[in-house]
Amino acid sequence: MPRADFLTGLVLLAVSALLIGEGLTLPGAGGLIMKGGEPGRVPLFLGLVIAAMAIVLVVRAILQNGHRLRGIEGFDNERKRAFGRALAVAAGGTLYVGLLGRNFSGADLDYALLTFGFIFTFIVIGEWKLAPEIAGRRWQAFDRRAPATAAWIAEKLSFVTRARAPHVWLCITAAFQAAFLAIVVAYVFEKQFFVQLP
Repeated sequence: MPRADFLTGLVLLAVSALLIGEGLTLPGAGGLIMKGGEPGRVPLFLGLVIAAMAIVLVVRAILQNGHRLRGIEGFDNERKRAFGRALAVAAGGTLYVGLLGRNFSGADLDYALLTFGFIFTFIVIGEWKLAPEIAGRRWQAFDRRAPATAAWIAEKLSFVTRARAPHVWLCITAAFQAAFLAIVVAYVFEKQFFVQLP
């Protein structure tokens, strides 16, 4: 684990350097000098926070000899799966960022809609195999908090087979989470930080 922390910390330091550099090129040197520099304040602040956490991670890893990279064992099946998941997340994130602000056939890809799609897909893929295990607990918690709404949903979805119910419930909850996050993030950045999202 210290080796993984060391390597992760180095990657996060590189990311933070890019964020800080980008923030300083935006109006008002990241918003620290000139009023109205809000566009630069966000990446600069995020870069500084990530850098501080990455430094703590690297120092802690070094104290546990995580910087000694020789003798790393070969990948077993679990590590291969973890590496595959990390690559999939990196590819998905790259695709998401690459699509922001793009125009297809005269239609702009709206930030909130694209963010909704990314978060929804991320949740569904990440929890698909766990759906049978966790769906029951989530449904019981929802039923306790909103029994009338739960009864209405159960009636509307009565055509869904018992085997498919956990996955349907996963998609419904993922859609609500993704919509909530996309709307809140768009509102905060556009109305509070005055950042025009793509």
